[in-house]
Amino acid sequence: MLFRPSADQNLTAIHAMLDAWNAEADRFRQAAVAARRGETPSSLTAGAAEEAHEGLMTLLGEIDDALERVAPGGPQFGGLLQAQMMAIALLESVGNSYDVLDRFVTEPVGGPHRIAHELRTAAE
Repeated sequence: MLFRPSADQNLTAIHAMLDAWNAEADRFRQAAVAARRGETPSSLTAGAAEEAHEGLMTLLGEIDDALERVAPGGPQFGGLLQAQMMAIALLESVGNSYDVLDRFVTEPVGGPHRIAHELRTAAE
């Protein structure tokens, strides 16, 4: 099993993830505005918005757990609260965009598929 530091131990990484999701949220907002104007959004974009929403939900759970472990006066407490507020705002934004995109998607686009590679023996 890989070691994964908890949210309070890896605040810099959390802020980097939130910055990346913020850029994605902008893309989803633009796609939702375009959908309202009549453009048909890709099901891949709607799927990416749903995936980002789920990722933000997971991150918020981790931040909540970390906030329970950190003392209110602790050095990470302020940073965790800031990350929590940003994650909540992004969650709401991505959720709203996903609702719009999902409503306007008309034709599913096939995404990438995993190609299974099996080992073959010389006896086969």
